[in-house]
Amino acid sequence: MSHRDLHRAAFEAAEDALLLLEDGRVIDANPSATRLFSGPAQGLLGRELADLSPLLQPDGQASAEGLKQKIEAASRGEPQRFRWLYRRPGGGFVQADTQLARLALADGAGPVLRAVVREEDKEQRRLYALAVDMLGTATLDGRFKELSPSWERTLGFSRQELMGRPYVDFIHPEDRARTLSETDTFSTGAQTLTYENRFLCKDGSYRWLEWNAMLALDEGLVYFVARDVTRRKSAELALRESEEKLRALYEGIPHILIVADNDARIVSVNRLYPAVRKEEVLGRTVYDFTAPEYHDTVRQALQTALQTGERARYEVVGLGANGERAWYANHVSTIPGAGDATNLLIVAENITDRRRAEEQRRESEARFHAAVEASMDAFLTMICRRDGREEVADLVITGLNARAAAMLSMPREELLGQRLSELGHSPEAGVLLDRCLRVVRKGAPLEEEVLLPAPPGQPSRPGAWVHHQIVPIQNGVAVTMRDTTDRKRLEDQLRQSIERLEAYAEELEGKNRMLAEENAERERTASVLRQQQEAIRALSTPIIQAWEGVLVLPIIGALDSGRATQIMEKLLGEIVRTQAHFAVLDLTGVEDVDAPTVDHLLQVARAASLLGSRCLISGISPRVAQAIVELGSDARTFETFAELEDALRHALLVSGARLPRLRHGKR
Repeated sequence: MSHRDLHRAAFEAAEDALLLLEDGRVIDANPSATRLFSGPAQGLLGRELADLSPLLQPDGQASAEGLKQKIEAASRGEPQRFRWLYRRPGGGFVQADTQLARLALADGAGPVLRAVVREEDKEQRRLYALAVDMLGTATLDGRFKELSPSWERTLGFSRQELMGRPYVDFIHPEDRARTLSETDTFSTGAQTLTYENRFLCKDGSYRWLEWNAMLALDEGLVYFVARDVTRRKSAELALRESEEKLRALYEGIPHILIVADNDARIVSVNRLYPAVRKEEVLGRTVYDFTAPEYHDTVRQALQTALQTGERARYEVVGLGANGERAWYANHVSTIPGAGDATNLLIVAENITDRRRAEEQRRESEARFHAAVEASMDAFLTMICRRDGREEVADLVITGLNARAAAMLSMPREELLGQRLSELGHSPEAGVLLDRCLRVVRKGAPLEEEVLLPAPPGQPSRPGAWVHHQIVPIQNGVAVTMRDTTDRKRLEDQLRQSIERLEAYAEELEGKNRMLAEENAERERTASVLRQQQEAIRALSTPIIQAWEGVLVLPIIGALDSGRATQIMEKLLGEIVRTQAHFAVLDLTGVEDVDAPTVDHLLQVARAASLLGSRCLISGISPRVAQAIVELGSDARTFETFAELEDALRHALLVSGARLPRLRHGKR
C-alpha cells in the first residue's frame, strides 16, 4: 500500500474532525467532521469555517473577523489553537477545541491548512459551567480569554465585560503592584503560582480572590482557578483585630498577667520590670518570684483553682520594680486547654501603696483614738434606734471616751450599748437625747451651750454649763461635749468687772469733761491776758516819727529782756521802712533795769547803726548809766542826752532842718 493510501486511511479513521482548507475554504473533510457538523461531506466542501460558526462568539468577537486573523497567521506558519463555537446546519451549537496548522507540500502549491476540530467533553463542560470556583484562561498579554459562568455569578460582570478589558483594571489599586510582581515569577521559569488580591465587583465593592495559576507556554495561555475567599479574609481580619485588641489589652493592663501551666511554670507574662528580661522569667516557676514563707499559700491557691475550677485569691510578698519587697494581691483562674491540659491565669496587682496606706490609716486611727481618749472633751458616737414605723425614737451609745463616761456618771462598759432614754440618772442624757433626735431628723449639725438642771435628788447642787456639738453621721450622730461651767463663772466675773469698770469709766469721763471745761476757761482767760499784754506792750513801745528821718521811741515802765527784744524788732523794722537817719530812745520813764536788759538796749543801738541810723539815748537815769559802765560797753556807739529835747535838737542841727515847735514839752 502506498503512502498516499496510508495517509488517506489515517485521515478517514481519525476520531477528531479533520478539515483541509485552501484559501480559507474546505477542500476535504473526514467522516468525523461530517458527523460533527451533521451533514454530508459534499455539504462541507467549498464552505468557509465562518459559514459553520455563529455571527458572534461568546466573548462578543465577530466569528468571520476572528477566523480570518487566525487563518492568516496559520498560513504564515504560525500554528493556532483556540476554543471555538460552531453552529450545526440542523440547529444547535458545538463548543470545540480547534487547531490550525500549515501542511508542508512538496510540489510548492499554495498554503493548505489542516484544521483539527475536537468537540469538548459534555460532562466536563457541564462541570465547568456548574463550578463554584471561577475557572478560566488568559493570554500572556493580560487579557481573559475564557471564563466560567461562576464569574458572572460572583462578580456581577458579564463575561464579555470581563474579557473586554485587561484583568489588571479590575484589581484593587493597592494590590496591583503586588499582583504584577507575583505574575512576573512566570518569567523566571515557574509553572504554577498562588496569590491573593481584591477584585472589583460590578456594584463597586471588592471581593478577595485566591488564585491558582498554571502557565501553558506552548499554547500561549495561563490556566487559572480563582476562589472567593472574602468571608475567610473578613474572618481573618476580624480575628487579627480581635487578637490585636486582646494583645493590646493583655500588654496594656496595669496589672501583671502570668500564664502558668499546672506545674506553676510560667508560660507567658504581659509585662516585666525594666531590670528583668523575659528569658529570665519564662520556664521558671511562680515560687521563684515569691518569698519562701508564702510558698504554701501560693500552692494551696493554685491547687484550689485546678481542682475546683473556681477563682482563688491570695496575697504575698514578692519582688518590686527596683528589686525591693512589694505586696501583691493575686487572683488565680483556670484556662481550659486541649485534652486534659489546663493553664492558670494569675492576675498580680501591686498593692504595696495600698498596704502602706492601710498601715498609715491604722496608725492614724490609733493616734486619733489616743488623742480622743486623752482629750479633755467628751466624745460619743451613737446609732439610731427606730420604732415600728421606722422613725427614729432613741439613740444607742456605740463608742465614748473616758471623759464622756465621767460626764454621764457611769462606767464606760455599762454605757456601751445603752439607750440615752434609759440614762434617767443623768441630766446630760435627757438634754442630749432631745438635741440628737433633732439633728437626725433635720440632717444638719447643731452647736449650742446649755445649762443643765441640778441632778435628781440634789436640788441644792448648782446646774452645770455644757457646750454641745452634734454632727450627723451615717445612721447616727457624733457628739462632742465640753463642761464650760468654770468658763461661764469666769465670764460672769469678767462681765461684772467690766460693768464696774464701765461705771468707773463713766465717772472718770464726767470728771474729765469738767476738767476740760476748766482748762478751756483757763485757755480763754490766758488768751485775753496775752491780748492785753500785747496791747500794753504795743502802747508801752510807741514809735513816733518826729519829722522826716527822725524816729522817737519813748520807753515807759519796767524794762526786761523780753520787752527789750520787742523794742529791737519794732524799731529796726521802722528804721528800714522810713529810712530814718536818727533813732531817739527816751529812757526818761525807766527807773531800773538789769544788766542783760541794758545789754539788749546797747545791741539795739548797734543794730540801728548797722542800718545807717544814729542812735540817740535821752533821759538816762543814774542806775542805767551805772549798768552801762558795769557792762564795760563802748558808749561811743551811741550818743546820750539829758533830755529828749536836747536829743531832738541835736538831730535837727545835724540834719540842717528847722526845729519844729514841740507841743507837749518835756517828758
